[in-house]
Amino acid sequence: MKKESPGHWKRWWAIATLVPFCLAFFLSWYFGAPGGYELFSQVKVFLLFLQVGFVTAYFIRHHLKKAAVHLWLTIAFLWLLSLIVPYLASQTDVLLDMSDVSGELSTPLYLFVSCLSAAWILPGKARMIARIACVILIILYILIQFTYIGYYFITHSLISINMLLALAQTNLAETMEYIEVNIPYAEIIAGVLALLILGCLIFKASRFSFNREQVSRKSWFAMLILFFANVGLCALSIGGTRLAHVYYETYETLASFADFQKMVNARRHMHIQDDNIVRQLKSAPDGVYVLVIGESLTRDHMNVYGYPRATTPFQTAASGDPHYLFFNHAYSCYTQTVQVLTEALTEKNQYNDMSLAQAYSIIDLAREAGFRTTWISNQSRFGVWDTPIGAIGSACDDQYWINSYVGTDVVTKDYDTALIPYLEKVDPDNRRQLIVVHLMGSHVSYWDRYPSEFYHWPENAGKTRSTAEIMNDEYDNSVLFNDYVMENIMNEAENHLHADGVLYFSDHGEQVTERPGHNADQFDYTMVHIPFWIYLSDSYKASHPVEVRTMAERRNMPFSNDMLYDTFMGMMGLTAAHYDPTADIFSSRFDKDVTTLMTMYGNVMIRNDVEQLGPDQQYMDDQWNRQIQDRTLSSGNFDWNSFHQVNIAGQSVPEVENSGISQES
Repeated sequence: MKKESPGHWKRWWAIATLVPFCLAFFLSWYFGAPGGYELFSQVKVFLLFLQVGFVTAYFIRHHLKKAAVHLWLTIAFLWLLSLIVPYLASQTDVLLDMSDVSGELSTPLYLFVSCLSAAWILPGKARMIARIACVILIILYILIQFTYIGYYFITHSLISINMLLALAQTNLAETMEYIEVNIPYAEIIAGVLALLILGCLIFKASRFSFNREQVSRKSWFAMLILFFANVGLCALSIGGTRLAHVYYETYETLASFADFQKMVNARRHMHIQDDNIVRQLKSAPDGVYVLVIGESLTRDHMNVYGYPRATTPFQTAASGDPHYLFFNHAYSCYTQTVQVLTEALTEKNQYNDMSLAQAYSIIDLAREAGFRTTWISNQSRFGVWDTPIGAIGSACDDQYWINSYVGTDVVTKDYDTALIPYLEKVDPDNRRQLIVVHLMGSHVSYWDRYPSEFYHWPENAGKTRSTAEIMNDEYDNSVLFNDYVMENIMNEAENHLHADGVLYFSDHGEQVTERPGHNADQFDYTMVHIPFWIYLSDSYKASHPVEVRTMAERRNMPFSNDMLYDTFMGMMGLTAAHYDPTADIFSSRFDKDVTTLMTMYGNVMIRNDVEQLGPDQQYMDDQWNRQIQDRTLSSGNFDWNSFHQVNIAGQSVPEVENSGISQES
């Protein structure tokens, strides 16, 4: 047997250090965006492979070829996993700099090396602890990478702050619904089995690397120092990963939401100090106003906006009533509820730099002006009270949260018609009121949003349908039921409350496909196409002729719903303070147009929606206007004598107590 030279193992150390380091540097350069180079990130990777090279040389010097082979098989496997994020980023136009890529490449290897160095300082059988810990950490890492892959196949995008925010704002019921709609159980089972198999293989392979002889006392202290250094470098590597960055951004955003909630709660006892402004607000005309917030409703599936199916019989008929004004190009400012409503219901919008925590809400200003405020919601109580939307609603004098079980019990749901009795509780004799109604609307799963009486599509029940067709039919059924809910609400608003004005809009739209939703990472303009219409009483129209004429003239003007606050305050006449006329679509000083309007918090320009605002816009608008005129000529005022209540079998309308602040005394 040929005797090895004394420097033989050192050459292996150099090769096992420099070759993978150079490859890692190349990958960081290849996948990383220009200008993101950081020396420390590369030093961190070099130190990693310096250790891997040493372990490799140690195995070779002691003729432990199996250990060396299994070591590099594990490293190669982990390295392939670490390339998932850089590769998917390149496929989804997400920019990672070189330090980001090096963080992805080094994280799983530092996890492995940290556990390996821990095993080498532990005595005998105690090394099994490090070995088990290593397998658990690697399985967790694999699970994260599988999640990246699964999310990409569902959304064709990389996990982002949008996904984590949606997850943070979603209760258990909605999570289960999303999984049911988007992820086949067979794929989940296959993923779990793959994880278990990979875990077993890693555990078996690790026995060669982790089963080492006891080191000397001097070497033990050196290994202890090395272990703590590896743990620190591992933490730094994890901090450089995409998931860590996204988590931090999500944490900061949720913290701002929490700050806003604290501010709103603290502001319950705060008032505008300027007596003159308060007098001006309180001198605004009396009126009963209703604001209805829809959920996940795109106007692209509404017959009143040109959709071929008769999904909106009430709204289509109402569009010919001169008391109603339908707006053809309303957009949501984002694709998720909290992000939309924190701007739609407050002074903050995409066009100002106002802090969310300092922004007055619609409820704040209405109460300052002496309006009694009521909040009626079918959104989950658990989710609501932990978000800024709940904080805004919690400032109301009267509050009814009917869907108290969603979030703790996934089987209890109430249809939106359960909200109607609470409108009947509002005193119609008080002529200075604001009532907000927050619907569950057409949120997935669509089949849970409507009763069997509204199962209308498919018309041919025996037809074989694709998944996309099923989703389309189910969504349209939910839109049909939502139209019926709006008919009930308007019946109460007109005939019980004798409302001066009603404004209806949806928080955001919905993309209805085989895997439907409104994920910002899958942005499509249909997710921000929303219905927006108002009802005005005869007395309001008589006392506001100029404003009504302006409203009619702007029915085809594009705008985004983050300007709803100023628009609604202008409609109510609350313009003395905390009001910006340039963000009021009905104001003569409104200064936004199609060239400046934005959505997705300023990241997407509305003018790029060429399907609706392209060269055919004028023709399509003229067509729609003629349809409205034809309905006006043929029907005139909506006939409430034709309204027949539908008895929904099996629905027990919940009776919840008024939890408003007027009940606290």
